[in-house]
Amino acid sequence: MQWTDWPFLLSQVLSQFSIGAFIVIGVIMLSGKLCFGQSDRVLKNFPLIWLLLITAMLLREGTLMLSQIHSQSSFGLETFFCLTILISTMAYWLCEKHFIGSDKWRKSFLFLVVVWSGLYFIEGVVNHGISYSLAIQFIANVIVGGSLVAHCMLVKSEHKLTKLNTFLPVCGLVIGVVAILSNMQGMSLLVQQAELGDLTGFVVRISSIGLMVLALSLWLMPIITKSKPVTVMLVISSVIMAVASFLTALSM
Repeated sequence: MQWTDWPFLLSQVLSQFSIGAFIVIGVIMLSGKLCFGQSDRVLKNFPLIWLLLITAMLLREGTLMLSQIHSQSSFGLETFFCLTILISTMAYWLCEKHFIGSDKWRKSFLFLVVVWSGLYFIEGVVNHGISYSLAIQFIANVIVGGSLVAHCMLVKSEHKLTKLNTFLPVCGLVIGVVAILSNMQGMSLLVQQAELGDLTGFVVRISSIGLMVLALSLWLMPIITKSKPVTVMLVISSVIMAVASFLTALSM
């Protein structure tokens, strides 16, 4: 894999994490279980999703402009989805902040944006369906990574849905374990390459698995210790998970 593909892989990870986070946050907001004050505090954290999406698009398009080549990692629909989701979430945020339209209309708008984000997820699964490992990794990035980022936003927003402090990490653990097992399937080939002197693929894959285990462990720590999740710890876990996902993509 060429170095010019690295920014594309990082861009994909950031896109998947951010859109996954919006899907989780959007579903929770549509459930109606957040009071007005909690919803307002969640909306204040929307810039985190925008920052991740903008960074992903800048990495992608900036690398294309600088390298002046068309990478194999280039995928126009992903940029299109990122741009439309970025614009639509900003528009929804403005509507909520300035009470544009009725409450029912704003809920309908949010529902449409969540559905559009869901289409991104479905399209990504279908696009990566040619490889079982790639499909599992994409699902893990969107659901596990997205849930981690969403949990950070919720904890920072001081939400009162305590059940989510258990549900999100447990759900992430189940899908994360499936992703780890999927990553282990190609280890035999990487071990053979390592025996022949090519250690790069083996070291990268082992590192990605180890970091994913570490991220999931930090996420589950509040459940084990029966304490409240802390934003800083969730942020660290999210960063570690993003690095693990990037390394996994490099080794495939």
